[in-house]
Amino acid sequence: MIVPQRDNATGIVTIDNEPVIFHCNHYNRVLQLVVEDCHYIKREPILINAAAEVSFRQMRAHFDANPGMNRAARLAYAEEFYRFCGFGDLPIAGIPPLPPEGVFIEEAFSHYGCALRLNYGKRRWAGDYFDLGFAVGVLAAVDGIAVTGQIDQAQSISLGADKSRFHIAPATGDRFPLDTPPIVPVSLPPRADQVPVRTVGLHIDETAIIAAVGTLPLTGDENGMIPAFGVFLTRHYADYYNFVSFRYERALAEALKTHKYLSDVLWFEYPALFYYKDKFSHLKGMELASTLLIEAGHICGFNTMGGIMRSDPWYQLIVPQLRTKEDWISGVVACINALGWGVWRIHEIIPNERLVLRAWHPYESLGHLRLFGEADHPIDYLLTGIGGSLMNLLYSADITTKPDLTLDFYYKVNRSKAGFWGRQTACVAMGDAYSEVVVERNLLSV
Repeated sequence: MIVPQRDNATGIVTIDNEPVIFHCNHYNRVLQLVVEDCHYIKREPILINAAAEVSFRQMRAHFDANPGMNRAARLAYAEEFYRFCGFGDLPIAGIPPLPPEGVFIEEAFSHYGCALRLNYGKRRWAGDYFDLGFAVGVLAAVDGIAVTGQIDQAQSISLGADKSRFHIAPATGDRFPLDTPPIVPVSLPPRADQVPVRTVGLHIDETAIIAAVGTLPLTGDENGMIPAFGVFLTRHYADYYNFVSFRYERALAEALKTHKYLSDVLWFEYPALFYYKDKFSHLKGMELASTLLIEAGHICGFNTMGGIMRSDPWYQLIVPQLRTKEDWISGVVACINALGWGVWRIHEIIPNERLVLRAWHPYESLGHLRLFGEADHPIDYLLTGIGGSLMNLLYSADITTKPDLTLDFYYKVNRSKAGFWGRQTACVAMGDAYSEVVVERNLLSV
C-alpha cells in the first residue's frame, strides 16, 4: 500500500522520503515540449535520465527500508506505485531477471502518451520518455545492475498507437543509474524555515481545505490514470521536474555558446515564443528559456487551477467561505498548499491590478539547492507562471462565471497584451528567506 507522508509545517509530501507533487497532463506535456522543440540540444538524455534517476533513488530507498522484500515483491511495489501516481499501467511485476538480449514491455495506458497527443501538429517520434526512464530506474534498483532501454518508434501511444512498447536490457560499459546518489536534506538560507501565518483571507479555513483535498480520491484508477478537475493528474517526483528544467537550461546555455545565431532563431523554434514575440522582443538567450518554463506554469495554472475553480468540490466547500472576488485567489492558494509545492502566502493583492505571492519551501528552489547548489538567477518558474495565470483567470477570464477552459480561450486570456505577467523578485535558491513573485499587467511589454 502506498501512503504519502505530508509535513504540515513545510507543505512537502513524500513517498519513501522522495518529494512528490501533483501536476496535470498539460504541464507535463508542455514542459516536455520545451525540451523537445529545441533542435540544438539532446532531448532524450534529459527526459529519460531524469525519470531513471528519481525512480531508482526512490525505489532503492524503499527496498533498503524493507530488506525482507523478495524480487517479486519489489517489482509489484514499483508497478503499484506507478499506477497509484497516475502514470499508467506499466506491467513490470512479471519481468524476469534481464537476459543479455533484454525484454520487451507493453503498456496499454500511459499518462504521458495520452498527454502528448494533445500537443499541436503531428509528432515525429515517440515521446513516452518518462515511462521508459521509470522502467530503467526500477529494474536497476531491483537487480542492482546498470540498465538501458529504448521506445519502439513503431508502437507508441504518443504517436496514436493502442499500446507503447519498450525494450529494456542490461547496459554494458556503463553504471547508469547505479551511481545516482541518495536524496539529501537541503541546507536552507537563514530564516527560510520560518513560515509566517496568513494575513489575507483569514475567514477562509485553509486547514480544513487542505484536509478536504487530502481526502479526495486522487489516485490512479484501474488504468493507472487520475481524471480530476477537468484534467489528468499525476502525483509526480518533484525532482523529475527539477532535473528536466534545470538541465534544459544548462543544455541551452551550452548550445548558445556554440551556435552563434541561436539566440535570434529561438523565436522560430518555439511557437509559444513566437506568440510572445512582440511582447518580449527585448529578451535574448537564456531569458527566452525562462519565458518557456514560465509558460509551462501559465498552462498549468490556467488548466489545473481553473479546473479546480470550476469543480463541484470547489463550489461545495470553498465558495460558501468567499466574500469578495479576491477571495477566489485565497481559496485556490489554500488548495495549492495541499499539492506538495511548499507553503504559499498572499502578501498583497490589489483588485485587477497587482498580486504578490510568497512561497516557503518551494519545490523548485529546494530541488535546485539539492541537485545543483545555489542559483545565480531566479528559478521558481512554476510559482511565477501560476501567479500570472491566477490573475488572468480571475480578472481576464472571470473564472467566477465558469467559462470553458479551451485552448483558444487560453490564447485569448494568457497571451493578451493586456494580460498579467509575473516577475520573480526573491528566490530561496539564491539565498532569500522565501521566493516572491510580483504579478502586474503588461509588466514586460514596455
